[in-house]
Amino acid sequence: MSQAIGNSQPGGTLQNLLIEVSIMQYRCLRQPLVETFVCVVVLLWALSSAESVRAFQRQQPPNVLIVYFDDTGWTDFGCFGGDVDTPRIDALAGQGMRLTSYYAPAPNCSPSRAGLLTGRFPFRAGVYSYLAPNSVMHLPDSEVTIAEVLQDCGYATGMFGKWHLSVLESTQPNPKDQGFDYWLACNNNLVKQNPKSLVRNGVPVPETEGWAAQIVADEASQWIRGQDQPFFAYVAFSETHSPHDAPAKLRSKYLERGENRKRATYRGMTEYADSAVGSLLDTLEAIGAADNTIVFLASDNGPTDVASCEGLRGKKSFTWEGGIRVPAIVRWPGVVKAGSVRSEPVSGVDVLPTLCDVLDADLPGRTIDGQSMLPMLVGDQFQRTKPILTFFYRTSPAASMRMGDYVLIGHSDDEGRKKTHAIAAADMPRIKSTNLVSFELYNVAKDLGQTKNIADDEPETLARLRDIMVNLHRNAIEEGPSWDLPPAPANKKRK
Repeated sequence: MSQAIGNSQPGGTLQNLLIEVSIMQYRCLRQPLVETFVCVVVLLWALSSAESVRAFQRQQPPNVLIVYFDDTGWTDFGCFGGDVDTPRIDALAGQGMRLTSYYAPAPNCSPSRAGLLTGRFPFRAGVYSYLAPNSVMHLPDSEVTIAEVLQDCGYATGMFGKWHLSVLESTQPNPKDQGFDYWLACNNNLVKQNPKSLVRNGVPVPETEGWAAQIVADEASQWIRGQDQPFFAYVAFSETHSPHDAPAKLRSKYLERGENRKRATYRGMTEYADSAVGSLLDTLEAIGAADNTIVFLASDNGPTDVASCEGLRGKKSFTWEGGIRVPAIVRWPGVVKAGSVRSEPVSGVDVLPTLCDVLDADLPGRTIDGQSMLPMLVGDQFQRTKPILTFFYRTSPAASMRMGDYVLIGHSDDEGRKKTHAIAAADMPRIKSTNLVSFELYNVAKDLGQTKNIADDEPETLARLRDIMVNLHRNAIEEGPSWDLPPAPANKKRK
């Protein structure tokens, strides 16, 4: 499917036009000769218009900007009901669409990024947990990322900020190997003030003065300004992950509002990251690219503090809603209706197939777990047919699956075993052999906080979703690679 048709068909899609053409063909066959002649002329015009739209899209494909926050909760931004001042993100939502049932690909950093970039469940791609320092686990070079897809479509590609999908100083695939022409990245998280762990195109960068989000945004803006072709910029902030820090003025602002020091720092950090988002949007305006750029903003997973996901159960690292349902916004002027809100369930694994749909590009030749969101973005009906499955072996419950109004929770046969924070040798065979053995069922349309298990009330729904979850989980786990991991340090074990 192609993008919405400019001014000639407000709010419509190319698919809708082609449907109308088919109806016109049928009507022409039923008209007298004169009317048929007129009808044929109109039909030829319509077909010509459709081809013109295709040609226009080939000549002027939209730029793509993805902004990925880190550990930011469902209710942290003002436009999602939070108490933080986020005027630039709120304005972005007002100009675009809020997705209120958006699911991160995982409740943890590295697997979420793997899912976003590949359109595949991260455990299918072999990223089962966050990457500890010097981890042998990484995103395999055999995976096809959004950057590689867009490169093949003639895009310049840049990555800025938190990578966390390989060890940058090793022979593991780095951002360039995964499709990014240019990159400024860190392995994991940046110290928020004056960071000194950045690497630019393989070369370590000295300590850089300033606040992390703005440093990353400035590098991305400079790169964007230098492009003379369609571009894809992936900007992954370390905010609002620990270590938490913020300018003193912002900390004081939230202390004066009655927050404790920890929350005041967190909220201040969120606000200065909002300013960094604003600078990216200002760059798009300054170069005249705002009207032809798809901006997608989301968080990689839920927060560490339940106060940032009010109304949801759980938090980061858990497959309850609080660990995976996060804020998300899409802006695409002239296509996405300003100020719109959609509540249908969507996921980070949907981004790659959506962009393939927008550009009429082939999906990578492998299992893609995501589904194009384009019908939703252009204002059409959207019927999700693919389950949104989350599997995170380290915590209990191990799995969650959203289908329609329901969330099925799956407990594994390995949840009682003590595990380390980082994936270790003993975990790998257990991950590959994990079975989902007990289940809970929730209707999150009626029970957002997952307070009432309705498994006994709806046995047929339970059985249907259980079969889907068990088979899909087993299929994805079997495809994921095994890693030769080191043993866990004896003093690092915990539940």
